[in-house]
Amino acid sequence: MKQELTPRQNEIVDTALHLIAEGGIGNLTIRHISKRLNLTEAGLYCHFNGKLEIIQALVSRFEGEVDEKEGRLHGWAAVESAMARRTELVLATPDLAHVVFAEELFQGDKEVAQLLFGMMQRHREMFLRHFKEAIEADEIRDDIPLDTLFRLVIGPLRLLIKQWGLSNGAFDLQEKCHELQESLKKLLAKK
Repeated sequence: MKQELTPRQNEIVDTALHLIAEGGIGNLTIRHISKRLNLTEAGLYCHFNGKLEIIQALVSRFEGEVDEKEGRLHGWAAVESAMARRTELVLATPDLAHVVFAEELFQGDKEVAQLLFGMMQRHREMFLRHFKEAIEADEIRDDIPLDTLFRLVIGPLRLLIKQWGLSNGAFDLQEKCHELQESLKKLLAKK
């Protein structure tokens, strides 16, 4: 669930995201955030208790924005919507391409890695539910394990977003996401 943040907290989270995108999790310090925002470290602590709470707010924001539309759709339409929503978020906040889909940045920080793994598991459960609905509606084949379906959809999407980020947006991400959706639909269509 997306937590409500004050405008200043959103500014802090945006700055944290940018710092991580620039230099990894090691670049995210209270001192760096404070310096970027012309704020004292004590002033920053008035808004967040520490770095982990800032990252939790970042994850919460991402999850809330991803989940906004997905509760109203079912089956393959929900899968396509989830894919499209992730590309929309990356286009709106390009630093997400370097951070949210790059868990390797957080391997040195066990608490953050666990937080991101939890988010991944919640997204996995949502996708598995929609795959089951798509199978029951005869929209996709039923001979592929659900976890494999998850990897077949999320793996290419993550790679696409990573390529877009590394190329500094050199191609139309939404167009390529649509191509990916159409290709997956063909591959997974019920025979």
